[in-house]
Amino acid sequence: MDNDLIRGINTVNDLLKLNAKQYCDLGPGNNGYISLALKENNKNVIALDAPWDSVRGVEWADKANIKFYFSEFFTQGLDCIEEPVDCFILAHSIAHFRHPPQILFENIYKKLPPGGYFYLSTVNVSSLQNVMSLFRGQSITGKVNKKTDPGFADVAKSWNTSGKHLIWDDWMHVKEYTIPELTEMLKSENFKIEETKYRNNFRHWKQDLITKIYPHLSEEIIVIAQK
Repeated sequence: MDNDLIRGINTVNDLLKLNAKQYCDLGPGNNGYISLALKENNKNVIALDAPWDSVRGVEWADKANIKFYFSEFFTQGLDCIEEPVDCFILAHSIAHFRHPPQILFENIYKKLPPGGYFYLSTVNVSSLQNVMSLFRGQSITGKVNKKTDPGFADVAKSWNTSGKHLIWDDWMHVKEYTIPELTEMLKSENFKIEETKYRNNFRHWKQDLITKIYPHLSEEIIVIAQK
């Protein structure tokens, strides 16, 4: 089974256990797997993504009758959301953020009712893959280019208005995190931490064995916070 599909299935199972009344999938990506799976499980779900993802987002959401909002998390906020969301989802998006995540955390906290959940998952900067890359003397951050890669030239204008290339303009991952980093940021925005865990979604016997002994080397980290 595809690794991304395994990750998606595991994420949806986590979310179903929370049994929220209204989910909001932030940054659902171009296939909307989590939103669609929640809908198929008879859960109320809406989605929100930045305006530059609108062409990719509308088709699958419209087909499944999932309400889709367009708002840039950091400059436009979440005020456009009309539904009483009691579980916000941020799955594998935070590593792409160029603004401090605390800005979004603050906005999510304001939107949630008391007892509401914030489900956050992302790649683990301390994963076995990164450790092995460092062991081999390889970089775990994006390549530094003098000019913006053509594939990022248009979208980079959305987060960089300086007119000059910044070294992370064409990095897919700007910053990867550890569980302690994320829990500290969430607590700073008044969240209480309900659960943290490591997960290895990749199925390879060597990696499975190593991550059973050393869970902190798993490729994914999950933090569930509550208002």
